[in-house]
Amino acid sequence: MINNMTNNASKILAFVGLLTALLLTGCNKSEEKTIVAPNPVIIQNGEECDLCGMYINRFPGPKGQVFERGGIPAKRFCSTRDMFAYALQPEHKHRIEHIYVHDVATAAWDSQENATYIDAKTALFVTGHKLNGAMGPALASFSKRADAESFIKDSGGKILLFDEIDIEVISMMSHQDMYH
Repeated sequence: MINNMTNNASKILAFVGLLTALLLTGCNKSEEKTIVAPNPVIIQNGEECDLCGMYINRFPGPKGQVFERGGIPAKRFCSTRDMFAYALQPEHKHRIEHIYVHDVATAAWDSQENATYIDAKTALFVTGHKLNGAMGPALASFSKRADAESFIKDSGGKILLFDEIDIEVISMMSHQDMYH
């Protein structure tokens, strides 16, 4: 009988040990938080750019939107250049969760309010082209390389990736001739 009790006690201790080990391994895993990307908002007529105050839909060229941490309403911009000028400022850069720009290939240059929004971090941007946006020279944004290359054949420019756009690029755009 003592042998049987010892055997049962050993089984219980083994079970408790296994259960404890399983519970403790769950403690070491950090909880992963998935940030769900918000949908881009529709820019209504009469809405103003959050950087320059111009009416967004009154001007040609691609527009942009920035979503920041903390549920702050989307910042809306009359041009991709204004959007980057805002997003690259150190006081904003660390709070940004999502950035959207128009896919220029999905609507006419003069009707970009009808264009499809795409994730700016995966977009291709054409700079140095002959078309103007709300603030003069604009970064034309595309989801597909073939569309960006076709645009370059017609309007000139060169392709930049999201991470290649910095304050210097935006500043140099300010010195481009507004009417090519």
